[in-house]
Amino acid sequence: MNQSVSKTQWKDLYNQKLCSAEEAAKIIVSNDKVGLSGGTCIPPAFCRALSARANELKNILLGLGFAMDFYDFMDPKNKESFEIETMFVGPVERICMQQGVSNYVPLHLGDCPSYVESRGYNIVSSVVTPPDENGYMCRSLFGSFLHKKDIAKADTVIVEVNKKLPKINSEDFMIHVSEVDHIIENDADIFEVPEIVITETEKKIASYISELIDDGSTIQLGFGGLGNAIGHNLKNKKNLGMHSEVVTPSVMELVKSGVINGSQKTFMPGKVTAAFCVGTKEFYDFIHENDDFVFKDISYINNPLIIAKNDNLVSINNALMIDLTGQAASESIGTYQYSGTGGQLNFIHGAKLSKGGKSIISLNSTFTDKNGELKSKIVPYFPPGTIVTTPRTEVEYIVTEYGVANLRYKSTATRVKALISIAHPQFREELVKKAEKNNWI
Repeated sequence: MNQSVSKTQWKDLYNQKLCSAEEAAKIIVSNDKVGLSGGTCIPPAFCRALSARANELKNILLGLGFAMDFYDFMDPKNKESFEIETMFVGPVERICMQQGVSNYVPLHLGDCPSYVESRGYNIVSSVVTPPDENGYMCRSLFGSFLHKKDIAKADTVIVEVNKKLPKINSEDFMIHVSEVDHIIENDADIFEVPEIVITETEKKIASYISELIDDGSTIQLGFGGLGNAIGHNLKNKKNLGMHSEVVTPSVMELVKSGVINGSQKTFMPGKVTAAFCVGTKEFYDFIHENDDFVFKDISYINNPLIIAKNDNLVSINNALMIDLTGQAASESIGTYQYSGTGGQLNFIHGAKLSKGGKSIISLNSTFTDKNGELKSKIVPYFPPGTIVTTPRTEVEYIVTEYGVANLRYKSTATRVKALISIAHPQFREELVKKAEKNNWI
């Protein structure tokens, strides 16, 4: 904040900086580098107005992550105008990558600030809440995808004020009217991710994971149906804490019921600490000005040394496939980039350093391919081009609907046998033959 701006002067500044999305988009010139934040904080009105200028612009770098909507700058016909980079791959990015209009930047999400700094965005833009009585706006749900130091370095800061955006408890995500250059007002509905239906298989996996979580533990949950199932399966636990990259609606229920109360957290006790959140309107209403939650920059939340300050930290993440030596492929199937590295390895390292910590990787034992054929997700080898997200040296517990395999410090033969024991029964004999052929058992 500019120290010369009083508590009342900010209102005049706000009105002076008000503009339409089209006026803000006119500021962009060819070769600009534009950071667009992530998820629900990617500014929709500004993005539409910028897309409309495709024929006038060339070589615009757009940085974003986990997009929730499609914009015309993602259209292949506008490829010469816009180059899109993403720090995390969701459904929108998958389609964009298939069409050749977006590139994934492999990184740990905890390295987001360093990545953004390396790109040198001269323009940054985000959705924010309306100003409070002192002129501070909150960058809210996905504020961690743009670090405040990178906003300060940008030549131009464009914000899109939305009254429907929840104000979350975060000093890191606050930005003053004096720190922005252009203000668009757009009260669009905030994108919601509905509760994902929990399958019977996920219920079984969640029950095994629940047995690994002691009362008083601090947990980290990943995003998706399985994370949701695990959250709903912890209702009988007591005095849990949470330190997590992302929080979702299942966390809301655990906080409401008192299961998550942080009373035994050794770091920031009594608080759910996280970097971003996504969910339903009910969930957004719940976290609005809710002091039970503290949101910090992702480089802080995902720092293994910070994670490890939580004793009994249980990290729970998903994988797409596991090979028989214990390597976890959590982001690609062959060369098809399905997700991103995210914070999986950050939290596995943090759990390893935590006093009494555990790390868990879960997955369904099978999937059905495009031909309707059942396939095992526990495999002798990954398809060519598959990215290993977590090396075998770092994995601990692997969980499927058929049980739990603890691989930490186990020999190759021991871990191979353990993984076969939690594979789908239909594939166990074949896996044994492959393991014997490779002299693993």
